[in-house]
Amino acid sequence: MFLDASEWPDGGRTGLQRSQNSCREKLGGVGWRPTFQSWLWAVTDRLKTMLAGLYSTVVLSAVIPFGLVDAAPLAVVAICLFSLSIAAFFVFGEPRRARWVFCWALLLFISTSVWIMIQTVSSPWPSLINPIWKDANALTGLSRDTISVAPADTLTSLLYVALPVMTFLTGLIIADTDKRARRILKVLAIGAGVISVFGLGQFLLFPAMLLGESKRYYFDSLTAVFVNRNTAATFLGLGFLMLATFASENGRTYFGFSSYPPGRFSEGFSFWLFAGLGLSCLTALMLTQSRAGLFVTGLSSIIYLPYLASQWIAPSSKFVLTRRRLTACGAVALVVVFIAIFGGRAILRADQRGADDDRFCIWSDTMHSLSDNWLQGTGFGTFRTVFSAYRTSNCGIGGIIDRAHNSYLEGFLTLGILSPIITCLIFLILLQAFWIGYRGRRRLRHYSLLGCVGSLLAAAHSVVDFSIQIPGFAIFFMAFLANAISICCGREERTKENGKDVSFGSKFERPTDVLEYDDLKAGYT
Repeated sequence: MFLDASEWPDGGRTGLQRSQNSCREKLGGVGWRPTFQSWLWAVTDRLKTMLAGLYSTVVLSAVIPFGLVDAAPLAVVAICLFSLSIAAFFVFGEPRRARWVFCWALLLFISTSVWIMIQTVSSPWPSLINPIWKDANALTGLSRDTISVAPADTLTSLLYVALPVMTFLTGLIIADTDKRARRILKVLAIGAGVISVFGLGQFLLFPAMLLGESKRYYFDSLTAVFVNRNTAATFLGLGFLMLATFASENGRTYFGFSSYPPGRFSEGFSFWLFAGLGLSCLTALMLTQSRAGLFVTGLSSIIYLPYLASQWIAPSSKFVLTRRRLTACGAVALVVVFIAIFGGRAILRADQRGADDDRFCIWSDTMHSLSDNWLQGTGFGTFRTVFSAYRTSNCGIGGIIDRAHNSYLEGFLTLGILSPIITCLIFLILLQAFWIGYRGRRRLRHYSLLGCVGSLLAAAHSVVDFSIQIPGFAIFFMAFLANAISICCGREERTKENGKDVSFGSKFERPTDVLEYDDLKAGYT
């Protein structure tokens, strides 16, 4: 039973207590007693919390085993993720937030999957059939009439698209409140920080080891739990941005840089935890020696950190604009100084190598192969097979090149003209979702900018590498994106569905007090 407002120490005047009293009135007043519906509601809420925890666990588990590049862990994560998706749909139902993003993502996934299937079946149009089958018929007498040069590889690679998309769709379903979305992001951020600490310890104490095995590549670079240092750099850069977000949220309240009095011990502890893990991510990023990773993370930080720093000034302060500018400049200067001190190895590598990089050779030969297959593609997942036929002596004769080091070029080559169309649509959808969040949210507006700079980091790095093509990182990034978009689009849907412009969650500034009406109702019944 609810306590009357007069029984609170301050008469029920605090924000959280007022919300509890409002929930009490909505649920039936002082004399309200638990019913079967309220009990079922509480059980369902606990089940939703469990599914959110399982979702976060599966996403982090996908990152740890070398970025999920081996078949066995990939199969285990796929089974867990698809089972979790079905359970989430039955428990949560259709997504309450960002439903239009959910529909667009599902439509684009279905369209891509249908086209990939078409690439593997017999084509009635001879102009679409890959010329390689004519040569095969002349040499062996056996021929196929498919678009894909390796139909079996194309069918297998469909799973690498389905897993990240299913992670994104499931994230939109599960993240039905600001509180739940922020908790998932918080778990992912802490997981990234812990992985960075593990990577630092592994690199400093056992530099020739990688997760208990002997390293095969990048002996002089930190790769954390990944094989490739560039994938590790993208992951650590994204983790740093997430940790900086939560450190700022807790720090500005704890140190009194908000409209509330100085915060509680838990907020101070959280600030130092997130700040320490964030610096750990940044230090580990420097030790990867990834030039592109260092550049795109620095660019994202210069865009994002000043905005976070500007929130550390109370609205009632004098000279607000000047102080915000000084604080923003201080945040940028801190990042630059940190990079100058700890990023010397990556900067030295960039200075020594300059424009001398094998990627340019690979891109040149990929463009040559693209000119012959730009319309229908060569079959998704067939880059390794196709590139060998176009590889020139300039790229050397040693080793097997299985990635284009440019996800957009590789997608264009293997999927055809459909790839740039889908890519442009994805960017437009993301920009629209982030703009809705920036325009419609107030206390949580910074999450729209976080999603934007996180997408910029991954998209920019995909121009020179293939981090987004590694299943483990792709799953992690899609989980991050789903929860950020859920926060961006949440207020708009509440306004349309409930006919109200202000929710309980928008009335609180403390990170621990950003609650939804649904969460209050389930927690105080």
